[in-house]
Amino acid sequence: MKKIYYCLSLVFLMTGFRPAFAQIDTVSNLSSADKLYGLSKFWSEAKYNFAYFDHAKINWDSTYQAYIPKILATKSTWEYYMLMQRFCALLKDGHTDIDFPQALMPPHASRYRWINIENFNKKLIVTDIPLQFKDQVPLGSELVSVNGMDAKAYAEKEIIPYISSSTEHVLWNTAAAMMFYGTDTAKVWHLKLRSPKGKLFDYNYQYHTYRANWVRRGTNNTPWKVLNYENIDGIAYVKLNSFGDESIVTEFKKIVPELYKCKGVILDLRGNGGGNSGVGAEILMYFTDQKVLVGSAWKTRDNLSAYRAWGTYELMDTTKKGKLSNWQQKSIASAKGEYWYKGDTMTFYNYFKEQKIKTPLVVLCGNNTASAAEDFLVMIDGLKGRATTIGQRTYGSTGQPLPLTLPGFTARICTKRDTYPDGRDFVGVGVIPDIEVSRTPEDVINGTDAVLKRALKEINNKK
Repeated sequence: MKKIYYCLSLVFLMTGFRPAFAQIDTVSNLSSADKLYGLSKFWSEAKYNFAYFDHAKINWDSTYQAYIPKILATKSTWEYYMLMQRFCALLKDGHTDIDFPQALMPPHASRYRWINIENFNKKLIVTDIPLQFKDQVPLGSELVSVNGMDAKAYAEKEIIPYISSSTEHVLWNTAAAMMFYGTDTAKVWHLKLRSPKGKLFDYNYQYHTYRANWVRRGTNNTPWKVLNYENIDGIAYVKLNSFGDESIVTEFKKIVPELYKCKGVILDLRGNGGGNSGVGAEILMYFTDQKVLVGSAWKTRDNLSAYRAWGTYELMDTTKKGKLSNWQQKSIASAKGEYWYKGDTMTFYNYFKEQKIKTPLVVLCGNNTASAAEDFLVMIDGLKGRATTIGQRTYGSTGQPLPLTLPGFTARICTKRDTYPDGRDFVGVGVIPDIEVSRTPEDVINGTDAVLKRALKEINNKK
């Protein structure tokens, strides 16, 4: 079984979360019938197909009822879209989302951020700024307030309710990335920040329509590659940036002769948002003699209409006592929407005849390691003792989204529940590395890499 999709929320996060535009159309308005149809279709498809209601901890039916008058009261398509985002975000899933309505974006319009803020344990820190503002906002400054409101409270009230996320760390990472968001470039945010030396200062922020030359990232024109390789004092450092392009296997094979010569290998998945799980498996086959690589197990809700009907009558019958038959259990579970079809555990047969790489292996992961890259880590978990994982816990979201076309925009609903083969959850948690290394503002600003340093130390200690 293959996963050939990316975690779209991760893509948005890495690119500033939203499409860029100068002015959003806040006047156009869908009909009330279309708005109600869109809400109802999303609700009904989630009701029968969504895989994580236990994570959401929500009464979906009563929530839908409460949103009907709110939806009908919206004055524009834009307002309707924003409310639909709030409705969707209540499901707390990174593979369930409402897409931006492209019709509201004017052609050839653009806007650019003028401050880069990242989350560090719910502290919102400036990690980059255009060169012309470097004296006004020192890197490492903490955002204290926005328009007079405490910054954390502002994020919780104005930003977080619109974010679809499976994990708390990704929720706050995304909130930091989209901290300032308006419908046009004229909007101004009045910020109060605290410099690394503790001095409070004010800064007025707004978007601009021309590109910036950043203090830390320069012009940010470094070409992206599917794979990067470097030899660091005899240790191979390989960044696997995506499993969405099968050319990464070809690129990896080119460097295999070099890997044989190294005293250890570090595979970096921290920027890997997923793609095809089979691509990751094909690379992993070079590092093990194990004949079968075992990935995630999965299940999906099974809607059996007749069993649902029988189960409804079973639930209505209060006279029955004693142990329930298998048929009764299946019927009642169907009536409650809790009957699951268990799929095959993801497996890949190691057919490689090539020489294996036997040297120590370390795999780096982080908050942006998602989807099929998380499957890679699940397979690593099954190769007990072969590799050490280092970094931060992963994105914690995967599954098969069901695409929907709604009036004005499109949406997705996660239909498949993935776990470790033994049933342990990583969705909603993240894959937790063997050695956790915190990410600090100092590392980001100074360009140091504590995770990589720890990985190099791990391999050197195994000599």
